[in-house]
Amino acid sequence: MVGGGSKHVGEGSKPKKTKDDAYAYLTAVRNHFHNDKNKYDDFVTIMYNFKTRSIDRDDCIKKVEKLLRGQRNLISGFNAFLPESLEITNYYSGAGEGR
Repeated sequence: MVGGGSKHVGEGSKPKKTKDDAYAYLTAVRNHFHNDKNKYDDFVTIMYNFKTRSIDRDDCIKKVEKLLRGQRNLISGFNAFLPESLEITNYYSGAGEGR
C-alpha cells in the first residue's frame, strides 16, 4: 500500500472518497444540468457502463472529460475520485487532450 493506506498506486495522500461523497457529487451534477437532462443522463450512463465493466477506466475518464468540457467545478469534483496521475487537467479542451 502507498501513502496513508491507499490501495491504488499513484493516489498519493488523497483521502478516500465515500459513497456519501459520490452521492453528493452526483447531486451536484444533476443540479448543474437541471436544464439539460440529457447531459445528466449521459453522465449516469457513463458511470453505469463503468460500474458494469462495459467500459474501462480510461474510456470512462475520456467520456466524462468530453461531457464535462468547460465545467471546471464538475471536473474538479470528478477528479476527487481519481488517482492524481489520472486527473483531468485540461478543463477546456476535448477528451484526451491535456492529460
